Amino acid sequence: MYRPSKISAVLGALLLATTAFAQDIVLNDVATSSSDVKTMFKGKDYEVVVANIDYGDLTPSSVSYVTSVNGDEQAKGTVELDPADLPSEIPAGTVMVTSGGTKTVAVEWIIDGASSASSANSTATPEPDGSTSRNYQAFGAGATLVPLIIILLLAVTTRIVELSLFTGVFVGACMVAGSVNGGFKLTLEKYILEALADIWHGYVYLFTLFLAGFVAIMEKSGGIQGLTNSLARCAKTPRTGLLAAFFSGCLIFFDDYANCLVIGQTMLPILDSLGVSREKLAFVVDATAAPIASIVPVSSWVGFEVGLIQEELDRLAELGHDVEATGIQASGYGVFLESIKYRYYPIFMLFLQILLIISARDFSFMLIAERKTQVYGRTDGGKGKAEGTEKLSSGNAPKENTPAKMYNMLVPVALLIFFIFYLLVQSGRSGDPDQSFNDIIQSSDSYVALLYGTMATALCTAILYLIQYVKDDGITLIPPVKGWYQRYIKRDKHAEYPKALMNVKELVESFLFGMTKIFPALIVLTLAWAAGAVMGDVGTDRLFSAWIVGGVDPTLLPTLSFIISLLIASALGSSWGTMAILFPLITVPTFEAAEGDAGIFYGTVAGILSGSVAGDHMSPISDTTVLSSLAAQCDLFRHVMTQAPYVALVCLWSILVGTLPVGRGAYSTGIGIFMGFVMTMFTILCIAVPVMSPTGRFGPLQELMMRFNKNSGLHLLKKHTALSVARGEPVTKTTEVRPEDIPEGGFEQSFLGRMQGMRDSVLLGGRRSTTPNLSKSTLAKIDENKADAAELDEEESGSGTGSGDGGSGEPQDVADKFVAEDDKGEAA
Repeated sequence: MYRPSKISAVLGALLLATTAFAQDIVLNDVATSSSDVKTMFKGKDYEVVVANIDYGDLTPSSVSYVTSVNGDEQAKGTVELDPADLPSEIPAGTVMVTSGGTKTVAVEWIIDGASSASSANSTATPEPDGSTSRNYQAFGAGATLVPLIIILLLAVTTRIVELSLFTGVFVGACMVAGSVNGGFKLTLEKYILEALADIWHGYVYLFTLFLAGFVAIMEKSGGIQGLTNSLARCAKTPRTGLLAAFFSGCLIFFDDYANCLVIGQTMLPILDSLGVSREKLAFVVDATAAPIASIVPVSSWVGFEVGLIQEELDRLAELGHDVEATGIQASGYGVFLESIKYRYYPIFMLFLQILLIISARDFSFMLIAERKTQVYGRTDGGKGKAEGTEKLSSGNAPKENTPAKMYNMLVPVALLIFFIFYLLVQSGRSGDPDQSFNDIIQSSDSYVALLYGTMATALCTAILYLIQYVKDDGITLIPPVKGWYQRYIKRDKHAEYPKALMNVKELVESFLFGMTKIFPALIVLTLAWAAGAVMGDVGTDRLFSAWIVGGVDPTLLPTLSFIISLLIASALGSSWGTMAILFPLITVPTFEAAEGDAGIFYGTVAGILSGSVAGDHMSPISDTTVLSSLAAQCDLFRHVMTQAPYVALVCLWSILVGTLPVGRGAYSTGIGIFMGFVMTMFTILCIAVPVMSPTGRFGPLQELMMRFNKNSGLHLLKKHTALSVARGEPVTKTTEVRPEDIPEGGFEQSFLGRMQGMRDSVLLGGRRSTTPNLSKSTLAKIDENKADAAELDEEESGSGTGSGDGGSGEPQDVADKFVAEDDKGEAA
């Protein structure tokens, strides 16, 4: 056995003699095949490799080694070499640790005929010709979850995503370094700086910044406003108003932030006047922003998502896996496109929205919010209106006299799509005339296409706005040559002439403003990348790999990835942060466990991406959740409460008819999407009810709770709903409810009755808001209701005249707490 004291005595002489030396030790995890691990798990075997060997002028035929951990010999042997082809790496046995703490892994070796030191005394133990060592931190495998747990706990308790991520990175770095001082240095010098310096991350930064700037100049030009104004002209009833908001959100697919701000602020006054609750507007805004942006091939999300996928494909290649041979796309963009059809949550959420709007139905807390707005004829947004809010300004609104023209958005967006797909095709062409379109996309450089395409679009859009001139509240393409002559040649400072839609200064300022708006998201993105890297070094990916490869049925991985990302995103409040953390932990083990099955691999990738969006919708600290409530001027608590049942139900259908059966090969993903549509229709028919139901009934669960709570304020709301429909006009809180005014309640209880009720709600959906066609007396009643809005925000405990079973009492359940509109905070 060779002691470190002997090594240090001869090491300097050996290096000066240029016999042989190694720069580093590499540990490979035997169980998971992970290479160059940075930490050790207790009770696990690790292969030791001596790397970067320099033989100098020697041509040895063999190398003998002795490997030790903290001075205790664990492996020894001889490696035969080919003098004509000497390797740069030599295996040096396997080691294992049984206790935690700092472990020094050392390797000493003797090269056949290398030095005089090893042969000076043939009867003595030969001295080593070289040695190297490296310190590792050892702990139990479960300890690798500590950084992730800290991130989630801090995110929930502090609601500061940046602080949570940074703390998680710091704790993980301390675990890798073995000290607080070393952890602080690693946090800054390795994890954060390397996240910033990575060239592929740089492409994502630039693409995201350029796209944000491009969206900002479109907003400043009035183009986005022009599109929403055009759609808003069709809004005559709550149904058409909500449809206008939904399709506006679908058309503003390129950025979720712009989607939230523009749709929320534009549709707010229109939907208020149509009697739509603020909660419903906030839901439509939130539920179209991220689901649309995350699945379209051209958006502010695609560069980030493609980058994460490409990094994992590169890791698979480094591990020796032939991805293409398994039928999986070899490019990040190709995998992204293939994963779209597996993203059930965003697709099903879009199904649910459009069907709820068309059928004029809702359920759970949203049904209560909608009824309380429409039954009582409120045109102020209802109880969901956030108190003391003013119109949320993006700080980049068009100038007052800027004509809002729809083509100033449609033309740039068309250019963006053209440039990106043109560059994808050009970068993917190999010159082979038989190359298919799928092969072209697979071979394309998505980073270059997204970056160059976005910048080219921004430049062309700037030129488009510079050649348009504002004249008499309209647009002209004729340059004001005469005006220029008067102003610049004649020096007439008072000369008036048509000005450019946007001048160069405005273009630059607006472009930079868009960049600054996205900067906080880039901070979260950088910290998320750093968190993913530090958890990889700590060994969280090996723990997940052992779980996935060792005991999980591969067909369940799409479902598990969806659930895990849903939970993490709900706590973290960042879909991008969740993706950056989970991709390094799950993707490679999934490929290995599924033995390269393309369907399971695509499904797992889609599960991470769509689960992150679902968790984002569930989280009260999510940026898009907060932004949606601000843009719609809706109380954040009420927005989360009314949206949560919809999100939960869509997640349930995504699992039951999507990830589970498709993962197990029961049917294709196309059938899975069709089944999702069927289950959404089932939800509409059997769970949702018409907002303005002739019987005033609620959904099955609410009706059940009302049976056990006779004092619930829902009883009075139910009677008032039936009365409002029967009279064809809103009612007040104190309206007398007589039994003969309320229709029989048994009609819609049967399935055929529900079908008939849905048909009636579709045909008579305009009745949801009777304001546009009411008589003068009814309009006067609405004005009276608006004046009494504060009174309507009191506890509805069934104290109205003739309420029957609606006597006074404290609310007994969650639904009743929600319907209670106590200004002192009973609903909280």
